[in-house]
Amino acid sequence: MASYRLSPYAASSACRSHGVLSSPTIVLFKVHFNKAIENEDVLHQRRTVILTAYEDKSLYSLHLDEFLNRNDAYLNNDHVDNVGEDDLVAATELAFVHSMHRETLVYLICHCNGLLLCQLDRWDLYLVNPATRESKILPRTPKPYRYSSLCGFGFDHSTDEHKVVCGRINRDHGIEFCVYTLETNYWRVIRQDFNCVSCNTRLGIHVNGDLHWLMNKDDHELPSTIMSLLLDKEEVREIPLPHEHAIDEEIYMIELGVFREWLCAIHYGFGANGQEYNDFWVMKEHGVKESWTKMRVSISLHVVSHSGFCTKSHDLMVFDDRLVMYSFDDESSRDLSIRGVENIGSCLTVYLDSLVSLRNRPKTSSKKTSVKWQRRARKM
Repeated sequence: MASYRLSPYAASSACRSHGVLSSPTIVLFKVHFNKAIENEDVLHQRRTVILTAYEDKSLYSLHLDEFLNRNDAYLNNDHVDNVGEDDLVAATELAFVHSMHRETLVYLICHCNGLLLCQLDRWDLYLVNPATRESKILPRTPKPYRYSSLCGFGFDHSTDEHKVVCGRINRDHGIEFCVYTLETNYWRVIRQDFNCVSCNTRLGIHVNGDLHWLMNKDDHELPSTIMSLLLDKEEVREIPLPHEHAIDEEIYMIELGVFREWLCAIHYGFGANGQEYNDFWVMKEHGVKESWTKMRVSISLHVVSHSGFCTKSHDLMVFDDRLVMYSFDDESSRDLSIRGVENIGSCLTVYLDSLVSLRNRPKTSSKKTSVKWQRRARKM
C-alpha cells in the first residue's frame, strides 16, 4: 500500500475554492435537482456547515467560506494567544428544527443533497430542508425501527430518488433492509445475504452513491470488513479494510468516515512503547483494496474525523471536541472557535442548499423505479 502525504491540490474541484461555488462544482457533487430547481440562485449558494453542540445537542449552521474570505490571514497565523471576537466564527442556531417538536429531542443523524435526516427520541425519523424550512416525519417502518442496527441516507442517481435505509442483522438469514423512498413516500423490505454477526457503526457512510458500514464477520470486537449497499441495484458487496500495521502495535478501535470525496478508515491503537496513535487511511479508488493510502496526521488524539469541508490549503477536521483547520501539505493547523459553542458534538456535516420539497408527494413510483422492479420481479 502506498504511504505519502496527500497534496491538497489532489482534491476535487469542489474543494478547490473557499469562495462561491459555481454550477460545475454542483455537477461534481452530483446534485441532480432538475425538477426541484426553480431559479438559478441555488447554483450560487455557499457551503453550509452544520454542527451539534455537545451540551444540549442543539443544531447550528455557519458559513465558513464567508469567514475565511473576510479573514485572509486567518489560516496563516498558526497561533494566537488572545482570541478576540474577530477570531470567532459566527454560528446561527437552527431553532426551528427543534421548535417543530418541542415535546421531544431531535438528533441529527446525517445529510444528503441539502436534506437533514434527524431522529426524534420516540424513534421517529424526521427529514428537514434548512433552506426551505420544510420538514417531514417519515411513515413508520414495516419492521420495528427501534431494533434496527443499521441506518443511512443517500441519493440513487439511476432513478433520481432519495433513499433512507434501516437494517437489521439476522445471523441465519443475512441482513433485512427497510428502504424508504422520498419520491414515493413508501417503505419496502429487501433481504440480502451477507455473512456477518454484528455491525460496529450504525450510521452508513455515503460515498460514491453507496452506503457503507463496518461489520464483524466473527465474534471479535474489532470490525473485519466494510459492507457497501449499492443504492441503484439495492445489493450489497464487501470492501476490505486496510490491515497494514506493525506486529507490536495493538489496534483497539476502527472508525469509518469521508475524506473529501473518498472513503476513509481511522485506526486507533497503541504502539510498542504504549503510546496512543491513529492511522488515517483513504481509499483513492473506490472498492479497490490496493488504493488504500495512509496519510500523515501530526495531531495524535483520541478522536479524529473529517468534516467534509476543505479549501485549497486546509481541511476542516474534528479533533476530539474541537474544530481544526489542518494542512496535510505542511502539517500546520489552526483551531477554529465558534461563538457561543464551547464543545462540538458528535455530528458535523457540510451541505449545499437545495430546493427539494418535502411536501406531500404522489404515492406512485417513478417510471424508472417501476421498470426496475418489474424486471427484478421477472427474475424471481
